[in-house]
Amino acid sequence: MMQTCRSILLVLLLALELAGCSSSYQADLVQPLRSFLYATDRARSGEQHPADFYGTDRGPLQYGSCTVAIPKRHRIANFEMPHERSHPERYFTLQSLDTLDQQSFFSELAHLRRSGRQLAVLVFVHGYSICFEEAALRLAQISTDLDFRGVPLLYSWPSGCSVRLYREDERSVAASEGNLYRFLAGIAERSGPGEISLLAHSMGTRAMSAAFALLARERPELLRRFRAVVLAAPDIDGERFRNEVGPAFAGKGVPVTLYASRSDKALRISESVNGNPRAGEVKEIPVIVPGIETVDVTDASDGFLGHSYYGQSRTVLGDMFYIINHGLPAAERFSLEPVDTVEGRYWKFRK
Repeated sequence: MMQTCRSILLVLLLALELAGCSSSYQADLVQPLRSFLYATDRARSGEQHPADFYGTDRGPLQYGSCTVAIPKRHRIANFEMPHERSHPERYFTLQSLDTLDQQSFFSELAHLRRSGRQLAVLVFVHGYSICFEEAALRLAQISTDLDFRGVPLLYSWPSGCSVRLYREDERSVAASEGNLYRFLAGIAERSGPGEISLLAHSMGTRAMSAAFALLARERPELLRRFRAVVLAAPDIDGERFRNEVGPAFAGKGVPVTLYASRSDKALRISESVNGNPRAGEVKEIPVIVPGIETVDVTDASDGFLGHSYYGQSRTVLGDMFYIINHGLPAAERFSLEPVDTVEGRYWKFRK
């Protein structure tokens, strides 16, 4: 009898142990999801798969929402991009996409902001040679790594998704400036003071700079809605940025940060194509514009091209965390130190 009781007890303990293991295994199978809203002036492709829903041609301004699955073992500053649609648990994956009309989009935005847990807004504009899918995945990665608790918004302009289409992308991003301005104005009209942060990368900084300058000129009363503007590796003519583009929106009460690097090979190629250094490059010193905080990220630039450090460098992500989540100026970000020159002050990361 005693032996029987012991056997039953062992079976029960084993069952509990197995149940615990099973529960743990099932929990490990659950893949985190990140949902956000988007706007785009890409034309629809006619395909129904979320990754192929939007193509590379220009179209009317459209709205929607999408959901991205985060890799279960994602590491900060790693962009686990799928080369093929297999093993989705290992990669960022665009799982769903739903179109919305303009009224439904802004109603959904208002609903999210009223939820109490999501107040701030982060608008991301991607660079050249980027498809809609990759732009959505990148926003999911950045907002996750920044531990951004607000509402991420993607603005996707109709890039040709090919490194061979640089000139075509230049024309497309210029054509998107008006739509992006209208989008930013619409967001600002429906947001509280100081709650919108803007992040643009590479060629996307052209549309962002033009749209924000137009906003500063046409709707200055909306500027108080913005917390920060971040221009990462701007592919803009350096002299033009210093003399025209930067002054058009600098010093208007909205903190602007420019990230530049001496190690950016992609911008060196752009310089050779365009004939002039870019605003995101560092020659002797980076581009300095009064009212804009320039940060030399050369020592923190990662990756083969040194161009996507805004999402691939833990150091840069850490700096953006304090800009976007807390609105801290460079002087209050502990990782930076000032460098004073005859042209003005810029910042670099402490060693």
